Amino acid sequence: MIAFLFARSALVCLVLCLLALSSNWGVASSVPVPTPRPVSDETPAIAVPGQKPFRAERENDTAGLPVPTPRPEQGNPTDVTAKIGKVDELPVEEAACRDRLTAMGVSFKPAKRIDGTGGCGVAYPISIERLPQGIALSGRTVLGCEVSEALANWTVSVAVPEAEKQFGAKLTAIDQYASYVCRTRNSQAGAKLSEHAKGNAIDLGRFRMADGTVVDVASDPESGTPEQAFLQTLREEGCTYFTTVLGPGSDGFHNSHFHFDVAKRRSGYRYCK
Repeated sequence: MIAFLFARSALVCLVLCLLALSSNWGVASSVPVPTPRPVSDETPAIAVPGQKPFRAERENDTAGLPVPTPRPEQGNPTDVTAKIGKVDELPVEEAACRDRLTAMGVSFKPAKRIDGTGGCGVAYPISIERLPQGIALSGRTVLGCEVSEALANWTVSVAVPEAEKQFGAKLTAIDQYASYVCRTRNSQAGAKLSEHAKGNAIDLGRFRMADGTVVDVASDPESGTPEQAFLQTLREEGCTYFTTVLGPGSDGFHNSHFHFDVAKRRSGYRYCK
C-alpha cells in the first residue's frame, strides 16, 4: 500500500513539472523578438582611439545620383598666360612713344618685327606714312619709334617754320633716301653696323613746298640765298634732336643728303659734322 502511494505521488510531481515547463515555453514564445535594424549610412561610426572612424562602403552608395560631366582639359594656366603675353605686347616706353607720335599727328602703322642677320633688325618697327601737319615722306619709311619721334619734333620745330621764314610757303613733302636697311656704315666691308640696320637712322634729300619750290641737299646753293640759309638751319638744328648729323662736306658718302640718327654714345655725346 505504501509503495502504491509513493508511486502515485511521483506521478503527480512529474505531471506538475511538465505543466510548469509547458507554461514557461508559452510565455517565451509570446514575447516579440526585435527586428534587426538595417545598416545605414547615417549610423554613426565608432571612434577607436588612435584610428580614424571607419565605415564600410557599399556598391550602391552612389546609386541614383547624377554622374558629373568631366571638364575638358584646360592646360597649364601659366602656359596660356605666357602665350598671351607674346602676342603684340609692347614695352611701356614703346607704347608711350607711339602715343606721343599719335598726339603729334604722325600717321603710321605697326610693322612686322625685323630679325635680320649679323645684328640687323628692329624689335618694334613702325611704317610712317605722314609726319605732323600732313607732311608726306616719299617711299616706304620703316623706323624705330625713337628716331621717328626725333624726326617728327625736328620737322614741326625746325623744318616747317624755316620753310615759312625763307620761302613764305608751307612744307608739304620730304624725299627720304633711306630708312631701315641691313648694311654696314656706308656699305663698307669690315665696317661697323650702320644705325640704319637698327632702324635708328634716316636719310633726307629734298624738301618740297606748297608753291612748287624744291630745295635739294645736293644742290650746294650759294651763300646768302634762301636755299642755303634753309639747309644750314635744318642741319645745325638737327643736332638738337638727333645724336648724329652728317651732310655735304662730312665725307664723300653724304654729299647728296642729310643723315640723322639716334646712336647711343657715352656721356650723351653727339656727333654733328
